[in-house]
Amino acid sequence: MSSLYLENSIIGSLFRFFSQYFSTATWPTQFLLTWLVIAQLALQAFPSFRFLHRNFLSQVTHRCLNSYYRALRNETVTSHSLRLQTAELACSLIPKALQNEPVFLSVDDTTVPKFGEKFDAVSLLHDHACHTGKPYVNGHCFVSLTLSVPVLSQHTGEAPLIRYLAVPVGYRMWTKEKTKLELAGDLIEEVMSLLKDRQVLLLFDSWYAKSPLLERVLQYPHLAFICNVRSDSAMYKLPLLPSGKPGRPKKRGKLIHLNDFNLSWNMDGMQVGHRIVLTHICGNRRIHTYVSCTASGSHRLFFSTLDPSTLHMSCA
Repeated sequence: MSSLYLENSIIGSLFRFFSQYFSTATWPTQFLLTWLVIAQLALQAFPSFRFLHRNFLSQVTHRCLNSYYRALRNETVTSHSLRLQTAELACSLIPKALQNEPVFLSVDDTTVPKFGEKFDAVSLLHDHACHTGKPYVNGHCFVSLTLSVPVLSQHTGEAPLIRYLAVPVGYRMWTKEKTKLELAGDLIEEVMSLLKDRQVLLLFDSWYAKSPLLERVLQYPHLAFICNVRSDSAMYKLPLLPSGKPGRPKKRGKLIHLNDFNLSWNMDGMQVGHRIVLTHICGNRRIHTYVSCTASGSHRLFFSTLDPSTLHMSCA
């Protein structure tokens, strides 16, 4: 190990970088956990800890396999602390010139098939992408959170450009103790304490566009969401002004359909229309609604709580 761990070597650089994740642990535990991460990068496969120890770790650290298992039981290093450390490192990549640029959070889920049923929390899941050729598969479902931060990219002889670097913050496995909406809300709340001074935009697909998640998201004034929703989602016109007649005024206007949108914008070959509406899932909050139509006639519907005039994005 002493011949490998040099301050100016690749191994030394990796060791210094990944040891930050385990700074709360003792030095022996920090040493073992850091080598576990380096072993996964070196072998590019992780079928088991025994595999890592047999093919890499035993040759560089001379520690027994049980010592790594004991290090993994350390209570000071948790999945929560690892996700926070990843988010902090991602935010540290933002240069001073781009501190006022918005950052993006993306929520999604993925299915990992398992060849067997003797796994903890394994369940029968619907594989909508049909990766295995079957509509249902035994496996695990993970909810993921990605943080996209602005960085400067400059090529020789060209002006610097702003691009967004996507950093996976963490994953939570669905075990039926909590819904995927609750897991997504927990992941978002973990990192919002680090993003309280920034404009944050949350992106997710139509499956997550439900009240249990949106109610938790809307409690942050500096967090706006943009999501794809089902094309048959209920939308209503804004209520009319009080007419002075007796009786309680209506809370919502008439029902709106996709055909009621005026597709007046041409964006990258798509016709786009915009209206401000009311919806059930967002209560009385006014929602910016966008409808896009491709050349083939395919329509998609998007909801957003972001007022376009408040978006401070230099590259937009």
